[in-house]
Amino acid sequence: MFWQNLFKFKRPEPPPPIIDTPTEAQLKQWARSQWIEYQAWIFHHSFLTWHDWQQLRTTAINWEFQPLISVITPVYNTPPSYLRECIYSVQTQAYPYWELCLVDDGSDNLETLAGLQELVSTDPRLKLHRLPHNQGICQATNQGLTMAQGEYVVFLDHDDRLATDAFYHLVATWQRHPECQIIYTDRDMLSAEGHRFMHLFKPDWSPETLLSGNYLFHLLAYRTDFIKQLGGMRIGLEGSQDYDLILRAADTHPIVYHIPKILYHWRQHQHSVALEHNAKEYAYHAGIRALQDTLTRRGLVGTVTENDQLWRGHYRVQLQPPPKDRYQILNLTSLIHYAYQVNQAFVTHAQIESLIIFGPTVQTLDSTTLDELTAWLQIPTVGLVTGKVTDSKQQFLHAGLVHRANGIPLAVYTGFPEPTPGYMAFTAIVRNLSAPHPACCVIKRSLWQRLNGLNSDYQGPHALFDFALRALELGLRTVYTPFVQITATEWPIIETWPESDRLRFTEHWSPWLIQGDPYYNPYLTLELNDMGLNTQWPPAKVS
Repeated sequence: MFWQNLFKFKRPEPPPPIIDTPTEAQLKQWARSQWIEYQAWIFHHSFLTWHDWQQLRTTAINWEFQPLISVITPVYNTPPSYLRECIYSVQTQAYPYWELCLVDDGSDNLETLAGLQELVSTDPRLKLHRLPHNQGICQATNQGLTMAQGEYVVFLDHDDRLATDAFYHLVATWQRHPECQIIYTDRDMLSAEGHRFMHLFKPDWSPETLLSGNYLFHLLAYRTDFIKQLGGMRIGLEGSQDYDLILRAADTHPIVYHIPKILYHWRQHQHSVALEHNAKEYAYHAGIRALQDTLTRRGLVGTVTENDQLWRGHYRVQLQPPPKDRYQILNLTSLIHYAYQVNQAFVTHAQIESLIIFGPTVQTLDSTTLDELTAWLQIPTVGLVTGKVTDSKQQFLHAGLVHRANGIPLAVYTGFPEPTPGYMAFTAIVRNLSAPHPACCVIKRSLWQRLNGLNSDYQGPHALFDFALRALELGLRTVYTPFVQITATEWPIIETWPESDRLRFTEHWSPWLIQGDPYYNPYLTLELNDMGLNTQWPPAKVS
């Protein structure tokens, strides 16, 4: 098999597990939520019984591919109860081949030091290095990387908790995709009482979404050789070191997989960023620096600021727009013959680099809007850009479309007041999506040429959906920016578009549509537009 040649690594026989099998009572305790709807979801999708755990363990120990996972955990004055639970969540993994590299970053809390010593003395899989004084999270993490002997590295904060099947699903993914360099999963939060809440169901790999903030968070796993090629953590980026690392990783166009499962639990407590966003002000300044350095490395011209319309940790990248003679505006006369109108405009204006398309009832726009739309085409792997569309009452007509299997995309937050940020700030950040809105879109000319234009077999706007998916197959993405807001006095609902187009589109793209829109998590509803939990058991995309 491919991975046998890829990982020429002789894994030593693991020492006998000291703390190994979780109890049924512990598994139930770790599945509790005070959110009624989320509690129901947990027991349908995220609850592991003792019998389930035993089956996963049996499967794992019979796998031929059993890579060693190195867990990196810097420690600094951690409350002993949190530290014990954190380590216990590693010791009770269904996949048993791991090592935990603990780096004490100069703790002076005697309870923390005593707790560390006790835990390490009873389990040889726990490796401890003590730094003589506090040197910061970056230095401590880099020290952990020097200790790592596994093929893969997982980062675990000293007061957080892993799902007991986390490593199992990581290794199962590596077996199917041995070329993978980065894996990330969904996560939720732990209250001060230890109850689960605030689920974060993420989209698949979204490079432009990453420029608005670190939507990946935890769980995040890297190939060890890859992370060492990146140079580990950059000193001076404390507080946003993980963000800086994934941005540098993204420079290399890595192979990334997303596991749509809650496998990490981020703890909320006093002085944590999870609870008090101003607890580590330096972290947000480091985030701005990480992004500005990213633009410089990639040769992109622009500025970075915090997005002050949202909670901390969200950023706004403003790229330099092209000269105004590089693009042309097309005001559609109708939705019929959509492809013909677009293709003809490109032919007529042969000198332009991009074409901006507006729907029939869109009101006059200012130059700032045009600049924002065209600026994102500065990124070589972005082929289309779309914006926010509101009605005359300042309610959303479009804040992002999500493809569904029936060929009628879901318009999230339609009818909601325009200031609504939505789930994961869906309406309010620059991000990737699969379906640009036909009333507000810009297309890069080079992409139009590469794809031989829009398919004129479509009578209406499905031609644009088809074009965007063909672009995505080539690695050319679509960007949604909320900093473009246009008003349409009226716009026909998607259900009234030509039925023949819908049938043509669903027939051609059926395998892709059934798999699910990659920029929308399968555990979020496709029935309503509020991005609530999916109540279908199970969602089609999740295995």
